[in-house]
Amino acid sequence: MNNSPLVSVIIPVYNAERFVESAVRSIMNQTYTNLEILVTDDCSTDGSFEILQRLASEDSRITLYRNEANLKIVGTLNSLVAAASGKYIARMDADDISLPKRIEKQVAFLESNPDYALCGTNAWHIDENGRRIGRSCLPESFEENKFFLQFYSTFYHPTVMLRSEIYKQNLYDEKFLYAEDYELWARLVFAENAKGANIKEKLLKYRIFKNQSSEEHRKEQNESSARIFDKYSIVLEAFVCFHKNCFFLHEGGKNAAELDYARNLFRKLSRAKTAYSFAAIQKLLLHIYRNYSKAAFASFAASPCGLYACFRTVVGKVI
Repeated sequence: MNNSPLVSVIIPVYNAERFVESAVRSIMNQTYTNLEILVTDDCSTDGSFEILQRLASEDSRITLYRNEANLKIVGTLNSLVAAASGKYIARMDADDISLPKRIEKQVAFLESNPDYALCGTNAWHIDENGRRIGRSCLPESFEENKFFLQFYSTFYHPTVMLRSEIYKQNLYDEKFLYAEDYELWARLVFAENAKGANIKEKLLKYRIFKNQSSEEHRKEQNESSARIFDKYSIVLEAFVCFHKNCFFLHEGGKNAAELDYARNLFRKLSRAKTAYSFAAIQKLLLHIYRNYSKAAFASFAASPCGLYACFRTVVGKVI
């Protein structure tokens, strides 16, 4: 590893005493060893900082910071990106677990694909107790990611690795709190013409539990996500409102042009890999059901893809 590029792993921490040790140790125990591990405690009120102090005393690669005031996720991440000195910067969250070869495989991808700015991975879903409860199936190629970014954030934030010079020139925007990662991916792809992909392999255990920040702030997250469409040319200007209402705000709005657009979009989604498109198809069908005639809805639902989505929804597979 002596000739391998330095990777800066950045970890923001806030009140994560239950999980932070396993999260940081999963980075300490990576097969790729040329790391600097930058950790910032954002004024935790639990025992997180004391745990981090102990871990830093064990591993000289860890640099520990503590904010004087609570900066929240965006301010903390931007300060960590600024402090990083590696060729690559990898994200990590304080409640997840990176599998041992995660960094090694992401470095290999970016070294082999110099035209790519970022690389994410798929992930296992785990609960509070570490039990496996599901898995992700994220778009892999750049073309797939670019298409599906109009429906959702296609990269799991704690899985990404970016080229340092690109990350430092594209910090998180505080105006998009709770969707700061989605805004960054949209900016890189649609404004900076940068390329990104996901590794098919699941290289992170992504923890899902009650009171998680993303769940507590779901409404604010959706509102911030919708505003991304006002900032970047992700879809045609005439259909920005449709995308915002259908896939994020879940509000009304109907006209004949939008219905024709929805039919075309439905056909494209129907041809895509189901694991990538199913959540978008569900939201599209729900929007049509709520805002258009029964006959219009039937024209969508009667197709094989529509029938499948309706069946899965009825039996409880609502996303």
